[in-house]
Amino acid sequence: MGRIAILLEDRCHPKECQWECEAYCPIVRMGQECIVKSPETGRPIISEPLCIGCGICVHKCPFDAIKILNTPEAPESEIVHRYGYNGFRLYRLPLPPPRGITGLLGPNGTGKSTALRILAGAERPNLGDWQGPVSDERVLERYRGTALYAHFRRIARGELRAVVKPQYVDRIADEPGTVEEYVARGGGRAGPALDAVGLASRSSRPLAELSGGELQLTAIARLLATDADLYLIDEPSSYLDIVHRLEIARVLRRLGEDKSVLVVEHDLALLDYLADQAHLVYGTEAAFGVISHPLAMRTAINTYLTGYLKDENVRFRTEPVRFTSHPPKPPAHRHDAVVFPPLEKRFPRFSLRVGGGALARGETVGIVGPNATGKTTFVRMLAGVEPPTSGTPPPGVTVSYKPQYLKATQPASLRERLEALRADPQFDAKLFERELVPGLHLDGILDVAMPDLSGGELQRAAVALALARPATLYLLDEPSAYLDSDERMAMARLVRRQVERSGATAFLVDHDVYFLDLACDGLMVFRPTRPDGSAGSGDGPYPMREGMNRLLAEVRITFRRDAETLRPRINQEGSVLDREQRAKGEFYYDAA
Repeated sequence: MGRIAILLEDRCHPKECQWECEAYCPIVRMGQECIVKSPETGRPIISEPLCIGCGICVHKCPFDAIKILNTPEAPESEIVHRYGYNGFRLYRLPLPPPRGITGLLGPNGTGKSTALRILAGAERPNLGDWQGPVSDERVLERYRGTALYAHFRRIARGELRAVVKPQYVDRIADEPGTVEEYVARGGGRAGPALDAVGLASRSSRPLAELSGGELQLTAIARLLATDADLYLIDEPSSYLDIVHRLEIARVLRRLGEDKSVLVVEHDLALLDYLADQAHLVYGTEAAFGVISHPLAMRTAINTYLTGYLKDENVRFRTEPVRFTSHPPKPPAHRHDAVVFPPLEKRFPRFSLRVGGGALARGETVGIVGPNATGKTTFVRMLAGVEPPTSGTPPPGVTVSYKPQYLKATQPASLRERLEALRADPQFDAKLFERELVPGLHLDGILDVAMPDLSGGELQRAAVALALARPATLYLLDEPSAYLDSDERMAMARLVRRQVERSGATAFLVDHDVYFLDLACDGLMVFRPTRPDGSAGSGDGPYPMREGMNRLLAEVRITFRRDAETLRPRINQEGSVLDREQRAKGEFYYDAA
C-alpha cells in the first residue's frame, strides 16, 4: 500500500485557523518538517515520505481540508498527471479504440474529464512533475513501446483531429447565435446532424432560449457535424429524459461503427447499451484516480457493482449493489396511505390530465416519461405549489417536496442550516445526523457554504433536508441529477429504506433506469397526447414491470435481467431475445 496526502485548496483557509495541522502533528513535534508553510501560497505542504498516516491533522483541521489516504500500490511511472505536491493525481489512461465505443465509468472527482482532455491534446500530461512544463519528447519517451505511443505522437505532430462534447452543456447558452450557427461552427453540415438529434425544427432558435435537454442535444449535434479521428463524449445523458437517452444512444452507436469514440457516462443502462468495452476508474474524490485495464462491457459493469477488480486485486466497494425483480406486493399487505383524485391543469399553451390513483404505506413510485409532458406540474400540484384547474389534492396529507431546480440563496452552511432547523418540530435532526449525513456522504461538506457546493453536493443536501421532515408523502423531482453512479445507487437505496421504515410514501421523478429499479415499487407513466406537445397525460401507479412495458413500447427498446446481478440490460435490437420479448409484449424483462 502507498500513502498520499491531499490538501483541498478551496477549503484550506490558513489565515482563519491556528495551523492545527502543524501544531498537533507528532512528526513536527519530534523536530522534523513533515508540515511546512508554502512560500508561494501560504498554505501547508505535507511531506508524504515523512507522514506516518496517524490522521491527527485530518481530524484537527477545522475546514476538513486534508486527506491522508492509503492507496493501492502504484509505481510512480504510472502517474499521468498531478496537480501540485499535495494535489490530485491520475494514474494510467484509457486506450482509445481504432473503431468502436469505449466507456469510462467511475465516481465524480476521480479524473475522467482530465483523461479526456489529455487524450484530446487539450492538456499535456505532466507525468507527475507539476512544477515545470513537460516536453512532447518526454511524454513520447514515457509511452514508447505502449499502445498509447502512436496516439501521443499524432498529438505532438498536430495530426490528431479530436472533438470533445463538454460536460457542462449549460455554458453553451452563453454562446452567441442560433442553434444552427453553433452546430455549423463545428466545421460540418448542420442540417443532417440536427435531424439526427431531433432539433431540426428548433434550428433558428437562439441558444439562450434553449432548455437543458435542448442544449445537450445541440452539443451532440455539433459533435456529429464535426469530422474527427477521435470523439470524446462527456456525460451525454444529462438533462435528457429516458426516451431521448435511448434515441441518442442509437445515434452514437451508429457513429461508433466507423469512428473511435470514448464516452464518460453515469447512466449504467445507457453505457451498457452504448459501449463495447469499458475502463473502470476507482479512487477518492479530489485525491486520486486509477484507470483500470479495459474490460468487456458486461464484465465491467458487474465488476463495478460487486466492487472487486480481480485483475488488480483491488476492492473499491465494501458492499455489492444488489437488484431485485420487484414482485408486486401481496394485496393482503397493501394499506393505502395516499389516495389522489383525477387532476387537471390548463396553461395557455399546455394542458395536463392525470388519472386518480393510490400509494400504499411504504411504497415508492417513480414518475417517468418524456420531458414536457407534465411530470413536474403533477408533483407541484400535489405539493400545493401549483393549484390544479380541476380536482383537489388529497386532504390531510403532509408533504415534503424537493423541487427540480435548486439554488442556494443563503450563505449559511449545511451545519448552520441544521442548527437553525433543530428546534423545528417538523424537522427530525436526529434522523438527519444519524442516517442521512452518512448515507448520502455529507460529512465532508457540512461546513461548506451552500452556495459553494457543486451541483451533486447541493442535490444530496436538498434530498437529505427533504427526507428529514416527517411526512406522509415525499415528492422528489429528479433527485439523481448531477450525481455519479455510486451516489445514485446510494441515494436510491436510502430513499427506499427511509420510506419503508417510516411507513410513508414517495413519488420520484427521474430518468435513470437503474435508479428507478433500485428505488421504486411501481411507476406512473406520462406521455404526450398531441403531436405538437401541447397536451400530456399521466396514468398509474402501475407495478414496476407493467409501467416500464407501457413506457418502452413506444421507445422500441426491450430490457432483460442480467443473470449474475439481476440488473436491467438493454437487448440488442433485432436479437433473438429482443424479438421474442416484443412478440410477448414484455419490453422490460420476461418474467418466465
